[in-house]
Amino acid sequence: MKQGVWENEYKSVENLWGYNPNHVLSTYIDIIPRSGKILDIGIGEGRNAFFFAKQGYEVEGIDISETAINRCLQLAEKYNLPIDTKVGDIREYEVKKDNYSLIILSNVLNFFSVEDIVTIISKLKTGLKENGLIYINVFDNEEPSILKAKERCKQVAEFTYYDEKNKMYHHYFTQNELEDLLADYETISLVRSKFLDLTHGHPHYHSTLEILSKKNETNLIIGGDSGGKRVK
Repeated sequence: MKQGVWENEYKSVENLWGYNPNHVLSTYIDIIPRSGKILDIGIGEGRNAFFFAKQGYEVEGIDISETAINRCLQLAEKYNLPIDTKVGDIREYEVKKDNYSLIILSNVLNFFSVEDIVTIISKLKTGLKENGLIYINVFDNEEPSILKAKERCKQVAEFTYYDEKNKMYHHYFTQNELEDLLADYETISLVRSKFLDLTHGHPHYHSTLEILSKKNETNLIIGGDSGGKRVK
C-alpha cells in the first residue's frame, strides 16, 4: 500500500523534507489572507505548517503516514505551536467549502493517477475562500527519478507509471499540465527548478515545478489567464 511506502520513508530518516518552508510560500506570505485557515496536505514533519503557525495562522494538516503525523505533533508540542493534524488520505478528507486562505500540496500530487489529480484539485478549489491561494510543488517530466520509474513500473499514460508492488502511481508533470489545472486562477508565481538534494539518502538531483495561484471572482467569471506575475 502507498501508506506503507510512506511509513518506511519516514522511519528511514530523522527528517525527510528538512525544516525550512518552501521558498515560494515564505516569499509571498504577505498576500495570504488571514481570514481563513491554512490546509497543509502531506504535512509531513510540519515544515510549512510550523512556519505559518509561528506567523499566527490557524493551521490544519493531514498526511497518510502515521509516523509523520506523530513526529509533527511532537515538534508542535515542543515549540508550543497549535496545529490540528490527522492521519488520512486527501481523497477521503472532508474539505469544508470556502474555509481556507491557503492550501498547500508539496510533494503530494506525483503519487496519484491523472484522474485522481483532477478530482483532488476540483475538490480543493471548493475549499478556498475568495482571494485564497493554492500552492503546488511537484516533480516535473525532467525529474531524474523518472528513469527508475520506467525500469520498475508499468507505464499507463504519458509520464505516468504504476508501481504494482506498492500499489501507487508515479506521475511527472509538464508545465502546461500544471498550468491547465489552475487555468481559472491568477498565476502569482511559477518556478521551474533543478537542484541537488542533500536532505536524505545519497546526494541526488531533482527537477521540480512550483505554482502559486490565486482564486478571485474575476478569474472565475472570465475563466482565464489574467496575466499573473511569474518568477523564473
